[in-house]
Amino acid sequence: MHLKQLADLKVAVWGKGREGQALMDFFNKHLLKAAWIEGNDVDLTGFDVVFKSPGISLYLPMIKEAEEKGVRFLSGTNFYLMNNQPRLKRIAVTGTKGKSTTSSLIAHVLTQMGFQTGLGGNIGLPLISLWGKPFDFLVTELSSYQCADLTESFDLNVVVNLYPEHVDWHGSHEQYYQDKMNLLRVRHSGQKAFFNAQNILSEKYAACLKDVILFNDETGMHVVDGWFYDGAQKLFETTCITNLKGEHNLENICAVLAVIKDLELPLTGIEKILSTFQPLPHRLQIVARHNGVCYVDDSISTTPETAVAALKAFEGHRIFLLVGGFDRQQDYQVLLSYVQKHPNVILLTLPDTGKRIYEKARQIGIAAQTCVSVKDAVQQAQRQAVSGDVVLLSPGAPSYHLYRSFEERGEDFKRSII
Repeated sequence: MHLKQLADLKVAVWGKGREGQALMDFFNKHLLKAAWIEGNDVDLTGFDVVFKSPGISLYLPMIKEAEEKGVRFLSGTNFYLMNNQPRLKRIAVTGTKGKSTTSSLIAHVLTQMGFQTGLGGNIGLPLISLWGKPFDFLVTELSSYQCADLTESFDLNVVVNLYPEHVDWHGSHEQYYQDKMNLLRVRHSGQKAFFNAQNILSEKYAACLKDVILFNDETGMHVVDGWFYDGAQKLFETTCITNLKGEHNLENICAVLAVIKDLELPLTGIEKILSTFQPLPHRLQIVARHNGVCYVDDSISTTPETAVAALKAFEGHRIFLLVGGFDRQQDYQVLLSYVQKHPNVILLTLPDTGKRIYEKARQIGIAAQTCVSVKDAVQQAQRQAVSGDVVLLSPGAPSYHLYRSFEERGEDFKRSII
């Protein structure tokens, strides 16, 4: 659907979050009338077109009922892609974790190479806010919500990894994976899919697809003994990347290198560009050092696997791990197994999943303490920590119930340190 077609239709924007606000600003700028609605008790049948915000589940019964009565649902992402620069080189990045860093890294490299590069989607600006701006490349971070109803395709599609997540929106973990993979189902012939060979679920879905490029695989971009390689060709040492901590970020960089190579852009000297990238907030961000104790904000961590990745980044230190949050039926065995092998990790468990983590930890002899809040956890850590220790907020769970967002949780952690 094109912009001009909306003029004679009854249009609604459903949801008053970031994308809903951007859509309303867009319609006002273009002198188009649109009703602004929210909640799950609204009557959708009085509209011809409803722009649904990503946070509203695609699987609500009221959506199917409205569609049966002729209502068309659109997303701001699809609408932008339908209407803007079809010849623009489009790069999509999704995955359970690491998609923000990976998309930002790709945009950073392209910008430093001299290209006009747009970055938006689930990170930064909604795509509709980029309307009409001339770009050489568009890098779009896509959440599972945005992938689920995607109809428009991208030239290059990066899947950083897949882990169980967002069961409350998708209904099941399997549906979550399927909705992520919709990004690849809407591809046209020849449009590439980049998969992480070290991620079990990614490898599973890559096996049945065409036009696949593997990264973190010995045939492509990968890391061995402190060096980045392209197949058998040695590129540069991992120590060149000083601003990004953790093995998972080396995997993300391999994805970036694979994309840049596929675009037939030079890899020579790219380590200098990568070294100037500044880490995003709330992602293994060192926010304070007091009396030799390092405080790290990794509030973006919403899965057990990302909590493990954060712990690996600080191996060799005694770590007080703040873990727990909104319950999405995740299995914490991978985290507990890691901690069991690393007795220098002390768990400080937070509501809601904290109770379940604490009970299982104590059953297998892991040091754990229950906490009622982030501030309580920080205070408990401060009473015990000595120089050389790390206090790490990597909750392995979403922030909801206690906080509106992972950003708010990270800010609370920083305030609690003082």
